[in-house]
Amino acid sequence: MAGEKIPREPHRYSGRTAMQANINVSEPEPPHDPDSPLSYSMEGNPDQPPSALLPFAWAPGWNSYQAWNKFQEEIGGPLRGGNPGVRLIDTPGESSEGYFTDVPSEFRRRDDEWLIVPLYHIFGSEELSIHSPGVKELSPRAYLAINNEDAAGVGLQADELVEFALAGMGYRVRLKLRPDLPRGVAGAPVGIEPLLGIRLPAWSRIVRAQ
Repeated sequence: MAGEKIPREPHRYSGRTAMQANINVSEPEPPHDPDSPLSYSMEGNPDQPPSALLPFAWAPGWNSYQAWNKFQEEIGGPLRGGNPGVRLIDTPGESSEGYFTDVPSEFRRRDDEWLIVPLYHIFGSEELSIHSPGVKELSPRAYLAINNEDAAGVGLQADELVEFALAGMGYRVRLKLRPDLPRGVAGAPVGIEPLLGIRLPAWSRIVRAQ
């Protein structure tokens, strides 16, 4: 491995070229990291690095963390190459224990607001493919979805025009009924105009359009 860096990115990250293609088809140079044995790239030594320098787990036929057994001396045992060490420095003001102790409170419905969450579609939610005419034809029109019982409770019906506001911007879209959404939760499609770029999840009132 002498003279070569260890790639932080697996070879399946080859699609990174398309991430900035809407800005420039020439892929920008990855950041330099002269003080680390790792590189912000897929290029580098393909051999298994020392256990303390493993940036990810991948093995043919295995997905992400399912591949860790390929890096262990035995199933559930220590990593090959020795103990990777102990984390000594935490982010200022945080503790690694907070991940296990700071558990978010359970979701609670509000009387006059819905928590709007993002809904992803195979056709339309990807920011580049939506510009393809064929994909755009298959993508849904903008809508807002809520639970059937929520709609009945406020006197709304499917395909009605409803209004809601986020970050000071008002939106008017058709209503869809989705029984798979929990009560108190609404869903908006990602990447579909005019809802393009809204930050979700967020709370908002939903009313019948005037």
